[in-house]
Amino acid sequence: MTTAPTGPEPRTNPERATPKTRTPGERRLLGGLMANSLALYAIYGAVPAVLLANLVADVDPDSKTTSLGVISAVGAFGAMLANPVAGALSDRTHGRFGRRAPWMAGGSLLGGLSLIALGLGNNLLWIGVAWTLAQIFLNGLQAPLTAVIPDRTPEHRRGVFSSAAGLAQMLGATLGTAAAAAFANELGLGFAVFGVLVIIGTAIFLLLNKEPAAHAPEGGPFRWKTFLAGFWVSPRRHPDFAWAFAGRFFLILGYYCVFSYQLYILDDYLDLTRDRANHLVPLLSMAMLPGMIVMIVVSGPWSDRVGRRKPFVIASSIGMAVALALPLTLRSEASMFAYAVISGCAFGMYMAVDTALMTQVLPRPDEAAKDMGVLNIANALPQALAPAVAAAVIGVLGGYSALFVAGIVLVALGALSVLPIRKVR
Repeated sequence: MTTAPTGPEPRTNPERATPKTRTPGERRLLGGLMANSLALYAIYGAVPAVLLANLVADVDPDSKTTSLGVISAVGAFGAMLANPVAGALSDRTHGRFGRRAPWMAGGSLLGGLSLIALGLGNNLLWIGVAWTLAQIFLNGLQAPLTAVIPDRTPEHRRGVFSSAAGLAQMLGATLGTAAAAAFANELGLGFAVFGVLVIIGTAIFLLLNKEPAAHAPEGGPFRWKTFLAGFWVSPRRHPDFAWAFAGRFFLILGYYCVFSYQLYILDDYLDLTRDRANHLVPLLSMAMLPGMIVMIVVSGPWSDRVGRRKPFVIASSIGMAVALALPLTLRSEASMFAYAVISGCAFGMYMAVDTALMTQVLPRPDEAAKDMGVLNIANALPQALAPAVAAAVIGVLGGYSALFVAGIVLVALGALSVLPIRKVR
């Protein structure tokens, strides 16, 4: 494992004593991490919502909704499996180029080429295979990239790096979606641009932050049975890990259950016209953005200074619950904008400290990428499940009021789940 604490050793509590200035090595690591995350999440914002949707509509206009749903589901399943597997394989990688760098280089190159191939697709099978391969390879990049924080930063600086990663992810997804609109009539060029972008972003990181050579891991020769068994992390032996997984799962599910149904909430719950609802959805997203950015930038370094993570997660959960309660009690456009502003602030705070908290509950530092990949399931799975869970709540429990209540309950469970964690304050 590569451990390179940057900055002077703290003389007192390492969680509280934070260096005021960053070393050149820390600045390079921070800049490279942001560049790579920005490029990667630009793809996640641009491709599913814009480029892929337009490509499927061109190839299969009569059944575009169903076809896009199937292709997206298969790709998401491949991504969810690839992330922890790629992370575990990188944990066991050794050689002159280190553990993470070979997987990041290979994942970005093959992922970028898959995107270029996707842009050449003229039938659904080609599109489905190319997008699934792109998801698999890009998660081969994402898993070791996520492990950079626990690998190469001290605990008392992880709030800063968590904030930087969260900011880059949010900006990448937002800017990627906006930039993709310019390629609506040149889809092949659009896929190629984003494919090259992720290759360049990864190259910047690897050139600025060369990883030392890694020795062969302990534990004997590679065996598939042992490898696969390693993905199970016992809640009894590692309760902090299990509680962190549950907290992330519930909070993300509660947030996206409502967020993913904003259009239908405006249309059916507020009884607006479809045109009015479509006009308001991007405005609600814009209303979320300023507070989200501010809280991402502020909360991570703040959590480093006070040496605590859990109060920020609990505060963000309370903020989300308050935001969800507003349209539940006040059915109006104004209440939806208030929901957007408050939930944006709350989710920004959560994004700023979530990664830092997760890195502090890992069972084994030498398997950081694998365990971070497992924890990433608690992020990806609820986003995939959210539309189905929301539909079930609305249909079975009685409409959109029940959906807001369910969201409040879920984010409250997310807050309660972090309370039993012992390793993190």
